[in-house]
Amino acid sequence: MKTFALLFLLLSSHNFIFSQHKFEKSGVIITTNSIEVRDKNSTEFGWIFEIAQIENSTKIKKKISFHVDMYYDGICSNCGNKEYQFSFNLEPGEIIKGNLTDRTSGGLKYFKEDKSRRISAVLSDLQLTAFTVE
Repeated sequence: MKTFALLFLLLSSHNFIFSQHKFEKSGVIITTNSIEVRDKNSTEFGWIFEIAQIENSTKIKKKISFHVDMYYDGICSNCGNKEYQFSFNLEPGEIIKGNLTDRTSGGLKYFKEDKSRRISAVLSDLQLTAFTVE
């Protein structure tokens, strides 16, 4: 019982929401996790983002590229938009991860939901298209 209570306390003290997307090709693994961000001075609900992590699990350098297709309420909001085409070079064993506060986290951070409903659209699906590994 103490273990359960400790686990509950640890999970509730972080703003993580456990949903995940996983994409894998030729030793490159891309996963996303949802993170809720709240204003520490507000009791309102926050925004939820999907944060991506890319791992080169091989022993050789990899160049990857992909297009992120984001579906809000079942409708693709950016299919075909070249601004959502991303490329990364990864050294053997390298892991890169998106960052909420870094505006240069292009391709690694996606808006999912506004819990206060000021923005009504909700990310219903996330797909990587044109996913290549060289």
